Amino acid sequence: MRFQTTAFLAITVLLGVGPIFSACAAPEELETSPRTLEPTTEAIVAELPAWTEEFRSPALLMANRVTIEGPKGLVDHVATRLEPRFHGYAAETLPEGFRQVITSLEPGAGIEIRAYLDAFQVVAFEELVLLERPGQVDVIVRAEGDAYYRDTTSGAEQRGSRLEFRGVVER
Repeated sequence: MRFQTTAFLAITVLLGVGPIFSACAAPEELETSPRTLEPTTEAIVAELPAWTEEFRSPALLMANRVTIEGPKGLVDHVATRLEPRFHGYAAETLPEGFRQVITSLEPGAGIEIRAYLDAFQVVAFEELVLLERPGQVDVIVRAEGDAYYRDTTSGAEQRGSRLEFRGVVER
């Protein structure tokens, strides 16, 4: 009985290890096998849509309503987080482009909508609209309703009922 168990175990190990050894290739075989080439950094950059340098400096923009619009690839430059208990979300495709709207479900309750456009921090108290437009357009950020802007590098500030910032897209 012991011999049968040992033989069974030996056969099981050999059958299990055999495919592993056959999957291994000799170094000579590896050098001649085709390889998958990773794209170069230059190739990746060449495929990216044109963009602006304007919003790469740290800044803070706060307002009741903020609209960010720009060309294809805008959503790749915007980061935001939704809290379903506090924020509403809608997205639709329009002739003007792809529009996403994030709203505060309790305006005035102090639960803001936060987003980043590159290094440009945005805080909207009521509504944030993102509009990715077709074609070559510039990036425009509009703040309405008790708007406040601060360049965190220089300390420069602006206030107003409406502020607008434009980033010319490199073409």
